[in-house]
Amino acid sequence: MFKTQRKSKKAKLSIAPLLDMIFILLIFFVVSTTFSKLPGIEIQKPSATTPDQLPPQHLIIGVSAKGEYVIKEKTYTPPELEDKLNARFKQQPQLQVMLMADKESALKHTITALDLCKKIGIQKVAVAEEILP
Repeated sequence: MFKTQRKSKKAKLSIAPLLDMIFILLIFFVVSTTFSKLPGIEIQKPSATTPDQLPPQHLIIGVSAKGEYVIKEKTYTPPELEDKLNARFKQQPQLQVMLMADKESALKHTITALDLCKKIGIQKVAVAEEILP
């Protein structure tokens, strides 16, 4: 009987399939991640029991506890805010505004922003709140 020796190959580690899986997972996580647009200041929102959905095209105005109006990390006074809203409304007539007021801010600051929106003609204005679990 003939004895043949098996030629054994050394095991090799192929990382090509591993890299493919890593890229697929990376693409999955990037696509499924949602990014939120915040006004640029730390706001503690009051809580509510019923949620509203964010409009697809909206402008977020933050109202700080000190009564400052913030849009994309820039602070505005009420006359400056009115000018900014006027310019934005002329560019986008279907403008929708979301007010995010700090729970320590006075109600008068939020009402001032609401009045400015109505004065300009912006029909869709919402106030953001935090949902209770």
